[in-house]
Order: sequence, then structure tokens, then C-alpha cells
Amino acid sequence: MEHANPIRGEAPVKIGAIDFRIAVTFSGLARLSQALGAKTIDEIYARLLGFEPKAVACAVRCLIVVDDADQLDALVAKILDDSNISIADQVNWRDAVETALAGHIEAGRIRRDEQTATDIASDAVLGKPVSPS
Repeated sequence: MEHANPIRGEAPVKIGAIDFRIAVTFSGLARLSQALGAKTIDEIYARLLGFEPKAVACAVRCLIVVDDADQLDALVAKILDDSNISIADQVNWRDAVETALAGHIEAGRIRRDEQTATDIASDAVLGKPVSPS
């Protein structure tokens, strides 16, 4: 398994005996929201942190990062197998979800704070205050 990239909203997680990565992306959250019938990010967040079994099962499928897409189904099945996952995994899961979500939010903030040279020049021409980026 490759290391998680927090800049991409990734986080390592260990469920039972299996180490893998999850990534919070907007498209992943959209798939998860649809699978859960959730209306808000707050609802998704509460259900994930609460280790709701359906939410965790759906999130593993929607947020997992795999190095080999051909092995996705087999890996998800192993992670969610009753002989592997238990409520004892809640702390590891919660830590990973919080880390991945924080990385996703921070990456979004960074993108929104970036200004190109053209943006800076435009602002100067229009008389807007120049802010460092």
C-alpha cells in the first residue's frame, strides 16, 4: 500500500487486519450521500463518526483508494467481512475520517487562496487591494 497523501484528502486506516486508504473527495461524498440517502454533510459526518454500520460499509466502497482497480471488490469484501471488522475499529475509523475530511477542506482553502499573476494585475488595475497569496 502506498502512503496516504493528506493534500488530496487521503488518510490511512486500519480495519481489523487490513490497512488501506480513504480519500474524501466531493464526488466520493456525492456517491456516499446518495447511497445513504443523506441530505447534508453534517448528517454524513455524524453517521461516519458514529460508526453506523451502513454508513461505514458504504463509505468504505465510496471513499477507498486502491492501487489496482481490478482488486477493489475483493478488498472491500475482505474489509467488511464479519471476521475482520468490529466495533473495536471505531477509533481507527474516526481518526481516518477526521484526517481525510480535514485534508479535503484544507486543500479547498488553499486552492481558493491562490491568485495568478493575471488575477493580481487585474485587481491592481481595478483598484482592489492586493493580498499576498
